[in-house]
Amino acid sequence: MGAVLFDFDMTLVDSSHAITHCMNGLAESRGLRLLTREEVLSTIGLPIEEAWRVLWGRYDPAWTEEYRARFRGVEQSLLRPFPGTVSVLRSLRERDIRTGVVSNRRFARVAVEATGLVPLADVVVGLEDVERPKPDPQSVLLALDRLGVPPEAAAYVGDTDIDMATARAAGTLGVGMTTGAFDRAGLLAAGASLVLDDLRELEGALGLASLEVPRVGS
Repeated sequence: MGAVLFDFDMTLVDSSHAITHCMNGLAESRGLRLLTREEVLSTIGLPIEEAWRVLWGRYDPAWTEEYRARFRGVEQSLLRPFPGTVSVLRSLRERDIRTGVVSNRRFARVAVEATGLVPLADVVVGLEDVERPKPDPQSVLLALDRLGVPPEAAAYVGDTDIDMATARAAGTLGVGMTTGAFDRAGLLAAGASLVLDDLRELEGALGLASLEVPRVGS
């Protein structure tokens, strides 16, 4: 039996509009430059503090406190699963394929719960569970350890170069999604073995008879 692990933002859910709305709420509160969706999209996948350093050139811990208090709930209420997310996760589980979410979000389970996807995930790993964020493979390897599935029998699905680097470092198959800021060429250049435009293509692309892939370095 294998496993398919998923990044959360822009892989399972469209969070770009929600995050842009809430970051701009913070910007207005703190006198910072307003952001476009495209700018925010380019940083989704980074820990939020790092994203703010990229977008605004600096970071103040008080921003995190205000964002959690005023905007996190709003953001979660605006998250929308992509078409096919629920059906794909359900179908994988019906085929005895373990599923999970591995994200650079802190307290990722709260966001997964907000979208109603927790019953379809056998494991959820967020930034609070590990010492180092993706592209370090620690979070993916922790999820697989909890599932009892070896890396060579697993795939990691994500929308960024960070996700593909994580998959390679963990020794899993990297599946890129063009639903985020990266196109097919960018994902392939980052190390994706497969690139899909729609999550509903996943099962056919993987075959799922076996998820065994060579370990990195083998």
